[in-house]
Amino acid sequence: MQSLAYATGILAVTVLALAQSDAPAPSFEAADVHASPHGVREGGLYVHANRLELHGITMLHLITTAYDVKEDKVFGGPNWLDTDRFEVIAKSARAINAQTFRPMLQALLAERFQLRIRKEDKPQPVFALIPTKHVLLKKSAAEGEPQCKRTNEDGYMTLTCQHVTMTYLAGLLPGTAPNYFSHPVVDQTGLSGAYDVKLQWTGRGQLGGGDPDHPGISLFNYFEKQLGLKVEQQTRPAESLVIESVNEKPSANPPGTAEKLPPPVAEFEVAEVRPSKPDTKPDYRMKNGRIEAMGLTMKQLIGFAYDLDDYMLPGGEKWLETDHFDIIAKTDPSVTDGTLEAMLRTLLAERFHLKCHFEEQPVSVWALTAPKGQGKLRTSAGEEHAGCTRTPGDGVFTYSCRNTTMAQFADKMPTVGGIINYLYEHPVVDLTGLSGSYDFEIVWSPPARVYGRGGRGDGAAPPSAMPTASAPTGGLTIFEAIAKLGLKLSVEKHSMPVVVIDHVDRTPDN
Repeated sequence: MQSLAYATGILAVTVLALAQSDAPAPSFEAADVHASPHGVREGGLYVHANRLELHGITMLHLITTAYDVKEDKVFGGPNWLDTDRFEVIAKSARAINAQTFRPMLQALLAERFQLRIRKEDKPQPVFALIPTKHVLLKKSAAEGEPQCKRTNEDGYMTLTCQHVTMTYLAGLLPGTAPNYFSHPVVDQTGLSGAYDVKLQWTGRGQLGGGDPDHPGISLFNYFEKQLGLKVEQQTRPAESLVIESVNEKPSANPPGTAEKLPPPVAEFEVAEVRPSKPDTKPDYRMKNGRIEAMGLTMKQLIGFAYDLDDYMLPGGEKWLETDHFDIIAKTDPSVTDGTLEAMLRTLLAERFHLKCHFEEQPVSVWALTAPKGQGKLRTSAGEEHAGCTRTPGDGVFTYSCRNTTMAQFADKMPTVGGIINYLYEHPVVDLTGLSGSYDFEIVWSPPARVYGRGGRGDGAAPPSAMPTASAPTGGLTIFEAIAKLGLKLSVEKHSMPVVVIDHVDRTPDN
């Protein structure tokens, strides 16, 4: 009888498992999925009530969003995974949130892109905290919940913690000092109990700057000398996603999608537009269905409305950059930022009679060229999707790219921390004529180290006329680092899409 009951229990569990596996996966009621227009920037994730929107998002970010993993946990896939961009607008029959939408997005990717993935353990880099012979930690004298506070003391970043375990501290480090702890941190100290800990450090990009009045403090060195703990880089197996197949072009929207996903309202419920008072400080806020634009010029307002870089709005009458305006407008709090921008465009057209159009014009760009052909670029074997990773070091940055085209490299450069301080003036355009995919690495120094603290490099880019000036401190500029690959960055004129203002009134209608 016991054996029969046991067998019956197994049968019941099996039937339940089969019933669960046959149950339909959660899905959206309607979804509009299509490729993004050329030049669209990647927006954030928007979830409100029963609606989800993702704009200008790459397939790599769609996967990391759907499966709640970091990019370094995604392997395989085609070259375009981190470059092609898509629009996703979907709604559910019931309310969704940041957790419940994920299986629905997974099902959508499988249906519309034929995405197939598998889970597999892959080596993952980690930092391990290891005790030295002389541990200098101070045990906490009082009981209580762990408490930590990050401050800036005399130009040094400081983290002061009370009553924390080593495991707790290890979990804090990647979020507290990401330029040092760019991978997960594991506790291998073997220490039990709670401690009072103070950490103090300098940003890695500022190390080696040569300022005798403000010597740099490496956080890794601080751990060893002040706490008696060593930071060691190791690898551990971790569950990852491997892409088996995915289509570059999504399947067509089902019939009736447009009717189920009507466009949002195009006008604000209430809007006040007025010239600014002389002492108004410039400010722009866009959130929860509300825009507050204070003390902005017309060029700035048009730039926010159309999401433009400065170079995309050339010329025009002088008052466009001297007269200032205030706009306070509101609508339904559930609308997305993209909808608010569209409503701002409508408002400018109504109140200022703004008319404009896009056209190609020659503008100054950072031209990426290849005087030596392929130079030192290594042709990629193409085993992994395109991707680049920036790694901070002591006084330098390293940017490692795999299976990356020059067009992809040029597109990413202006957004890379440490590079943007050099290239903020102009867009970067690939004019190398190279069509292959390459593996390469560049190593450069931040401007503050190249030109010294308080000089040209203290948060400011060097002038365009001197992009490759030798660094007096021995640091390497991004221009010199790229030249080591056989490439060149220089300012040239190149035709790019810009906005031309056909008409705009200087005084707004009431």
